[in-house]
Parts: sequence; C-alpha cells; structure tokens
Amino acid sequence: MKAEVEMACRFVTRMLRGSGKLSEKQIESFHKKMKEILCARYKHHWHPQNPLLGSGFRCIRINHSLDPVIAEAAQASGLLNRDLTLPEELTVWIDPKSVAFRIGENGSICDIDESMVSQENTSKPSKDALNSRNQERRKRSSMNLLNCTKDVVSFPVSSCIPC
Repeated sequence: MKAEVEMACRFVTRMLRGSGKLSEKQIESFHKKMKEILCARYKHHWHPQNPLLGSGFRCIRINHSLDPVIAEAAQASGLLNRDLTLPEELTVWIDPKSVAFRIGENGSICDIDESMVSQENTSKPSKDALNSRNQERRKRSSMNLLNCTKDVVSFPVSSCIPC
C-alpha cells in the first residue's frame, strides 16, 4: 500500500511543482500530509487479493472542486486551496499494484509509473512509450473493465487551472 500511495502522492506533487507557484518546502509538506492521510484512510480498505474491492473509495477525484483528501492535505500543510494548480478534472485510482489517472471526463486512463513521477526525469514520457506500457498492461489484465481505445497523453498543460 505504501508504494502505491507514494506513487500517487509524487504524481500529484509533480503537477504542483510544475506550476511554479509553491516552494519546495510547501510541496514537500503537502506530499507528507497527503501520504499520511491516504495511508490512514486506506488502512482498512486495501485488498491485495481483490484489487478492485474498494477501488471507488480509494479514488481521488477533482471535478471542478478539490477532492476532500487533497483539500485536507493542503489545509494540514498550511496551503490554501487556491494555491494548488491542478487540472479542473482529474481522477487518480490507487489500487493494489496499480496507480492510474485520467485528466478530463473523456481522457484516456493512464498507468502511473516511476518515470512519470521521478524528479530526476522531468521530461514527459513519449506518447508511444505510454501506449506501449498501457497496451501491455491491458493484455495482462484478466478483467478489462475499462475500454481504453483512445490515444494516451500525459499532463496537458492547457487543462491545468487553479482550483
């Protein structure tokens, strides 16, 4: 659970870092608080033997308003909601052995991996690399509940607006 929560937190904080509005200290404080909140929240809702069980509970959702988890992490780290520049529509699913996101209601669902959240690698993964990883993952999936047939894209800057 901790690895998946860490991956999701790094994904969100990388978006915040990209806005340039927050100091590194503020971002690290937010990251720490978000991780603490998610670990406590998921403690009894983590089912490695059945990863889809509780998936909705573990979903972070921004739909023109901040998800309560993100708002709580912001408040706990001394930030105002308006300080956070995140997409106005963002969904992050945090499941056992899988962290994925979607930007926009009609966006493609993309797996988050180390290259997407690494601070050393600040370039975006190529569209081909994301497509290849996601296609392979869908092939391995025994239950393809989500029909992902659109091209996969990463962090469209134009869709990032202050919350």
